[in-house]
Amino acid sequence: MKTSSTAYILFFMLAVSVVFGVGISSVHQATLDTLARNETLHKNRVLCRAFALDVKEVTPEAYREAVDRFINHETLDFAERVFEVFTTRSPAADQVGFLFVGQGFWGPIKGIVVLSPDIETMRNIQILEHQETPGLGARIEEPWFLDQFKGLRIAWNRPPDERVVIGGTADSAMTNRVDAITGASQTSMALMRSLNEELDAFRKAYRAK
Repeated sequence: MKTSSTAYILFFMLAVSVVFGVGISSVHQATLDTLARNETLHKNRVLCRAFALDVKEVTPEAYREAVDRFINHETLDFAERVFEVFTTRSPAADQVGFLFVGQGFWGPIKGIVVLSPDIETMRNIQILEHQETPGLGARIEEPWFLDQFKGLRIAWNRPPDERVVIGGTADSAMTNRVDAITGASQTSMALMRSLNEELDAFRKAYRAK
């Protein structure tokens, strides 16, 4: 078969595709367990930060032990939506959290919001996953930004898209506002939309249980 013939070129392309396809599939299968363990570790670490749990050592076992010991995990079904809900046992059995999922500027943003049991105050928020731009929108996971939400009162009496405000506003007396990220206004607005939508949906589900 001539190397310049159409049949040879097609055969060569098919052979290369099969070889690389098998190789990629093999690597994927071989690393599934490792990926699952890393994902579990990351989620446990974020949960520990969100609920301010005391972790004795920086090891996967220590994070897992803290989560298993202090956090209850359940699902809450409401209006065709399933929420992952977390509550603390001891030492601070007065918090409820849930996994929120929203659309960021470049992709999904996932995180954990921790609230007071009356759903009136945000105790903490931690980002679990995002696809925002490094150095700009990715700063949503930095402590200086997330710490602003601690103790934030949710303005349930305001319109649904203004219950939590990220960024400037004409009303300087608002107690439900935090500063946006400089240079990442689109990410800040996307996070604000996601939080307001998710908080509203969770509140309805939580009250209906």
